[in-house]
Amino acid sequence: MDDPLAELDQIDWAGLRHAYGSAGDIPGLLRALASDDPGLRAEALGELYTNIFHQGNRFQATPYAVPFLVRLAVRPAVPDRDLILYLLAALALGYDEAHLPEGVGIAHWRAESAIVQSRSRPEAEDALDRWAADAVGDAERWDRDHVRRTYDHDRERAADDAQLASYDAVRAAVPRLLALLADADPSVRTSAAYVVSWFPEEAATVAPALAALVRADPDPVSVATALFGLSLLPHDGDLSPDGPSRDDSPSQDGLSHPGGLARHDEVVAARLGDADELVRACAALSLVNLRGEAAVPEAGDEVRRLLTVTGPTPLPYGDGDLATLATRVSRRRLPADAPARASALIARLAGADGEHAFPIVGDLMDTVFDRPGAPAPHTLTALQRDALEAVAGLGDEAWSWLNLLEILRHWGVPDGREKLAAFLSR
Repeated sequence: MDDPLAELDQIDWAGLRHAYGSAGDIPGLLRALASDDPGLRAEALGELYTNIFHQGNRFQATPYAVPFLVRLAVRPAVPDRDLILYLLAALALGYDEAHLPEGVGIAHWRAESAIVQSRSRPEAEDALDRWAADAVGDAERWDRDHVRRTYDHDRERAADDAQLASYDAVRAAVPRLLALLADADPSVRTSAAYVVSWFPEEAATVAPALAALVRADPDPVSVATALFGLSLLPHDGDLSPDGPSRDDSPSQDGLSHPGGLARHDEVVAARLGDADELVRACAALSLVNLRGEAAVPEAGDEVRRLLTVTGPTPLPYGDGDLATLATRVSRRRLPADAPARASALIARLAGADGEHAFPIVGDLMDTVFDRPGAPAPHTLTALQRDALEAVAGLGDEAWSWLNLLEILRHWGVPDGREKLAAFLSR
């Protein structure tokens, strides 16, 4: 059998860069992924998550590693192929929460990247000056001034190039990854379904493949993953995310599919009555994410129920947190449910602390405030006040993290527990 890493040494890894400098260690780490030693594989995977993928960032060496990771993932004899596939998704996307529940807005991403790559240093600095001047409140002004002071034009362009190049490197492998939807290992089928669902430009082949998996796969986690994955892809007619048949706006990925994809809403709707709870949940989430208010009533009812569920699931999206997925799908497609959504988030926040509180706070602020700004105490609605009081009641661990402060600054809310309490008492 051919060695999937045979061409590894043909690349000047030492001349490429990752988060910690020279990427000369990458060949050894890639080879370790094929080792018979589970400890060695786990260590190598952890290292790759910190050097070619570091806190959501990708680097010059990242797209060069992708083809070798793909070759390992499609080789049945290689262990832990599902984990390699999840790494590939991370290299393509960063963190998936940034793309949920709409899917990858690739047309916008490519347009933004073109601007970054084409504008001169003076043009970029002038744009940053205007952005910094538009800050609302002292905290946001300080943050934007800091970004402006530390801006490095060459580094910004290199980072932008690495992110899109990494995404496109994984996209190029989609035809090979689709074959894994028929793999003998259900964990590989699940992870493969997750990876391929992030490429709207490949929807013409990906969507039918995911629909076929939904129809025939015996594994409920694989089916649930494919069900939600279908809602992240552009479809014909009323299945196009944000498509004309729902709100007269263009598809979120900016793509046109004349003649279109096959309609798969019947495939999704057929699973609303499935015996497996996760499959039922993902069918409802997918149908509402695709069709919004036009979804069958029981799908909307199930999404509302999911707002209050607790505990992780094996679903890859959003770390398997169904309540977070339901919150975001509901916010996007069931706007009238905002009060119920806010109440559910406040209840969840009461039992969360530390890093687990951040996504809840972010979703809560997005639910109770129409847009970022600097609200005055006397303008707060009862729901907004309840939300801010819940945030103020978070424990010491949550308030010790910069992540929480950055979320509050974004919304123009006082970014300290004492400051927030004083604001609410006025």
